[in-house]
Amino acid sequence: MPEISSQLLELSTMFRSLVKKMTNEWKRRMGDGFSMTQFRTLYVLNSRGPQKAADLAEILCVTSGAITGLADKLILKQLLERQRSEDDRRVVYLSITEQGKEMLDGLLEKQKETISLFFEGLPKEDIDHLKRIFELMLIRVDQLEQEKD
Repeated sequence: MPEISSQLLELSTMFRSLVKKMTNEWKRRMGDGFSMTQFRTLYVLNSRGPQKAADLAEILCVTSGAITGLADKLILKQLLERQRSEDDRRVVYLSITEQGKEMLDGLLEKQKETISLFFEGLPKEDIDHLKRIFELMLIRVDQLEQEKD
């Protein structure tokens, strides 16, 4: 059992290192000070439609305060807009603008190129295996989160 613990610790360290290096390379290739969280914000709003800030924060796994600052920056760049609910004027939704959709299209293309570079040289079977492992791990982490609630 101690050997497995040691391997899991090593695996965890390697995974964190990989994520950090991939994030740094992503930032380098995206340029213009566009963060991964800003990209994910545009992506979520484009795919899911307008969201309340609190809901968006939960989806992105960030604080509501972080979403406020993030939204302010993207609104200044005219990539997002705030819209009041017609049913309840107190409720404000964040939505992607046409300019935001255009920016997202370009970023998605860069992202595809960058991700392809990360996995270049890996056989399809290894990629499929990695995907299966990540799916199982995500299911397990979701179960742990539900247990604490």
